[in-house]
Amino acid sequence: MKIYKNMIFMICAAAIIAVCLPETGWCELKNLDDSELSGIYAEGFCDFQINAIDATTSEAVARFQINTYQYTEIESLKLGYHDEYDYKDPTPSFGWDEDWTDVTIGSDYTDSSTDFYTEGVFFKAEFTNIDDPTTRELKSITFGADYVRGEITADFNSFSGTIDDSNDNTPEINGHALNLGTKTITADPTNSGTGSSFSMSFSIDGYDKGYWVNFTKATVTP
Repeated sequence: MKIYKNMIFMICAAAIIAVCLPETGWCELKNLDDSELSGIYAEGFCDFQINAIDATTSEAVARFQINTYQYTEIESLKLGYHDEYDYKDPTPSFGWDEDWTDVTIGSDYTDSSTDFYTEGVFFKAEFTNIDDPTTRELKSITFGADYVRGEITADFNSFSGTIDDSNDNTPEINGHALNLGTKTITADPTNSGTGSSFSMSFSIDGYDKGYWVNFTKATVTP
């Protein structure tokens, strides 16, 4: 158990640092005296569990009480360039699972109320034979947020994943390498405060093999 916790903690810490730090920045360590240290404490910041999915598969889950607001512009986001069999295309060529260009996360950089909001960050790692170090195999890694609100606009030249506008498990968009064109994905468009989530996974097999993005309770316009 300790080994798994340390491994997941290091993965999560590296991912959080990569997401939160700017492209360039400077930092240095500072010593804290005893009075400063005595005023620092944390409780309930994170939760770690290992849950059995079936007889051979388990999922290690780390959840963090982290809420973020952001406005971000990304020129190009590309993930998963490969030549894999797709049941929709038995003779595929190399291509991207995710190819998003001119990406804007949030609506208006001059108005902080339109920032893209995330609540309840989580990381998951799915293993087979998790208790046997000789046969243990990592099957997928997923990160996301339990609740998201706001807009993501991009040229979705390739989108692999699902977008469900009502969180009823019947997504309106569902597939591999879909060319959606220039669209805006709006998470929790009615600002209800519940039901809208986001995740991005990387899996080595299954229907969602490769990089896969999921939005629940989100609309796509135009």
